[in-house]
Amino acid sequence: MAARCSARQGSATAGRRATRAMALLLALASCSAQALAAAWRVVPASPPAQASRTLVETVQGDRLAIYRDSDGQVIAEFEAAGPSPFARTACPTVQVDDHKPPFSFAAGVTCTVEANLARFELARITGTRLESALLYHLMNGKAVAFRYTTGDRAYREAVFPLTQSKKALLRVLGRNLDVQTPAE
Repeated sequence: MAARCSARQGSATAGRRATRAMALLLALASCSAQALAAAWRVVPASPPAQASRTLVETVQGDRLAIYRDSDGQVIAEFEAAGPSPFARTACPTVQVDDHKPPFSFAAGVTCTVEANLARFELARITGTRLESALLYHLMNGKAVAFRYTTGDRAYREAVFPLTQSKKALLRVLGRNLDVQTPAE
């Protein structure tokens, strides 16, 4: 009888260990998937995109791409995942870390909205120095949040990590680019 109890206890202990090990592996896999989904990378130019761009994605499928067009304009494209398109009357606000107030853009002027895509004009590069508070914070911050309303008036937020963003952005915009905040 004692031998059977001992065998059952050993089997139960092994089962708990296997369950804990499986839970740990699943947690690590989940963290790895989030880390991979959040890595900034450079996507080489290819039609229809005519410029190399940086790209970062959330695990939910939201995307942020930044590139320099042929006129030297720095463009950010935020693509929201999911079926609810942006409200066409306002552009998403952009907030890096806890910087107040959030950056806002005039719809139809420095920002255009199409279904699930918002395109922002951040700055124009004319030499090796660029003044853009938002671009500076995107290169030196920890996280950026895009907040927006949908056509059915729901509020949404997408948050992207900024780890390694400076390296990726400089590869696309110009390695010798000196990005500064405008003098206040």
